[in-house]
Amino acid sequence: MGYNKLALFIAISSLIALSYAQTQRDKAIAKVLKMTGIKLSDYQLNEKTVVKGLQCIEPTIIDILPYDGTSATDNKLYKAAMNCVTKVATLGTASIAANFMSQWNGCIKPSNATCLAAKVKPKAMKALGKPYNELSAIAMKCRTNNAGQSGMYEKCANKVYEKALAYVYKDYVDQSCLKLAKAINVAEYNCCRKMVDLVVKKDVSGKYSCYSKAQPLAGNTPTCPK
Repeated sequence: MGYNKLALFIAISSLIALSYAQTQRDKAIAKVLKMTGIKLSDYQLNEKTVVKGLQCIEPTIIDILPYDGTSATDNKLYKAAMNCVTKVATLGTASIAANFMSQWNGCIKPSNATCLAAKVKPKAMKALGKPYNELSAIAMKCRTNNAGQSGMYEKCANKVYEKALAYVYKDYVDQSCLKLAKAINVAEYNCCRKMVDLVVKKDVSGKYSCYSKAQPLAGNTPTCPK
């Protein structure tokens, strides 16, 4: 599985979009999607399915904090994520996703996603550690203070959003990406960019320095750290 704090940070970050959606749904999701440039229509998705998927995974993310890195917790996250994907995916979406994964696996060989995550984790936690710790603390405090109350997950998501908003801007994402790129080699970086091209609009990805000015390590073959 290979889940770690980096993966969990990404999951918690999704609460930003979720809480935003719960307060100003259409306007907020539109803003997030515009910033990321994700080609939802190519995957037979829309803003409503994004909100539905985030609402589905939110309780699990809040419940498992603090993340302990155990296989049991990883499996719980994985099963919940797969369940939520099933709820929003169509047959067409599943087929497209399978093709995406096939291209990714073919490109990153002889390495894999878990190995790549292990490479970027140190730099990722240095770059993302502060927001990860802050968002986790807010979610856990809210969960404790509102345990057993109706609407607890929505309330806690909104509190996470209030703090997380400071991190939702292009320059922060771009600079974090540039730092992570220095942890992988040219071949691995090219694979990542290839996947970006599949899901992100070119006129958006092209505005990020990380897309064209990153400085990955030398290396023409993906490698797996031992």
